Amino acid sequence: MRSFHMRKSGRVLFALATSGSLVLAACGSDSKDSADTASPATAAPATAAPEATEAPAATDAPATGGKIGVILPDSKSSVRWETADRKYLSEAFDAAGVEYDIQNAEGDAANMATIADQMIANGVKVLMIVNLDSESGAAIQQKAADAGVKSIDYDRLTLGGLAEVYISFDNVQVGTLQGEGLVKCLADKGVDKPAIAVLNGSPTDNNATLFASGYNAVVQPKFDSGEFTLVDDQSVPDWDNEKGGQIFEQMFTAASGKIDGVLAANDGLGGAAIAVLRKNNVQVPVTGEDASVEGLQNILTGDQ
Repeated sequence: MRSFHMRKSGRVLFALATSGSLVLAACGSDSKDSADTASPATAAPATAAPEATEAPAATDAPATGGKIGVILPDSKSSVRWETADRKYLSEAFDAAGVEYDIQNAEGDAANMATIADQMIANGVKVLMIVNLDSESGAAIQQKAADAGVKSIDYDRLTLGGLAEVYISFDNVQVGTLQGEGLVKCLADKGVDKPAIAVLNGSPTDNNATLFASGYNAVVQPKFDSGEFTLVDDQSVPDWDNEKGGQIFEQMFTAASGKIDGVLAANDGLGGAAIAVLRKNNVQVPVTGEDASVEGLQNILTGDQ
């Protein structure tokens, strides 16, 4: 279910808010000559209160002139960037007759800056990035602006940046659904005073902050009242799944295995926690999002 919102406050923000970034729960370099995009649904920043308006009518007329550059963040934090985003963006650009260049920074901010410089030098008119952190993203957008290139924030908001458009999910709602899903699973299992471990996303990603805002609003009152107990709450640098697994294993060991639920910010971190739980023959509710193949498989097995 999607809706379209638009507001103006110095720049235009388009918002296609979904009901949860494909949050599902179960208890138990391409360069083409071929200007619209298809991909994650979109949302204005959480502080905005956009006015609803009708989506613009679709057109079959191909765009003329111009070139768009897209820089994806990595292929390690989530498989979606290469298996889904690249594919659907390419198809949308081809359908629109837009010349484009899609590259992946592979988690290296300096590499992303170099790619951006090359794209600007090669004449892109629009640069769309998934920033690795707001500081490096804002620097890229400043260079783009100086060269007369428009910027788009894709999936992640660049704080202090110069993007004309921000395309993302309603990330607070994603987090809210994660928290609500975990609470429901624990209630269905009849767990008394469940012990919860929290694996937040990268501290440099504003999306992780928004996810946490959503799920903390659900679970923090339960921690405060003593209905739930908090085992540990840590952020995972760069959404690194390997680091996430190491952090969770340390949590599990420190708690002597007494963990009744895991609030993981995405499928990758959820999968990392599930791997540790499986190794110890434990199955508890674990959250996630992204609708990755691994995440869907974990739902089917009752692990996520």
